[in-house]
Amino acid sequence: MERLTKNICDIVIKEAISINEKIKGLNFLELLKISLAEKLLILLNKQKFPLNNIIDFEKKTEEKVRNFNIIVNYYINSISVNKKKIDNDSLFFSFNETSNFDIYKDEKKFISLLLYKNTGISLPKGTIINSKSNKNTLLIEIQNKDMDEILK
Repeated sequence: MERLTKNICDIVIKEAISINEKIKGLNFLELLKISLAEKLLILLNKQKFPLNNIIDFEKKTEEKVRNFNIIVNYYINSISVNKKKIDNDSLFFSFNETSNFDIYKDEKKFISLLLYKNTGISLPKGTIINSKSNKNTLLIEIQNKDMDEILK
């Protein structure tokens, strides 16, 4: 498990550093999503699933101009999270199984998105979500914490 999480983190950090430092926020996460998808699939296709143990891993990374958290979770059983407020721009990747995200427009109205296996979604800071992950889902979350404020 440790080797898997280390390899995932190494790939994420390498790809994040390779993106132009002037690209910030959700644009950075979208570019990261595109570059990570193929590289993570190559790594995960070598891994035998389902895994025997739950993974609950977090790594805080501070590079020259990039500051982000990498969170890797593997759920043996299905899991549901209700009305979670996203504190930072975040990228969610779902591997092996599907996940469902309800993205709230206001307190009662929401849009439900099905995140198929091996796909990702970027969500802005302040978004309120419900998330449901099937059993044997590997969920990778990258929380972007830009050091510089985005110019408007």
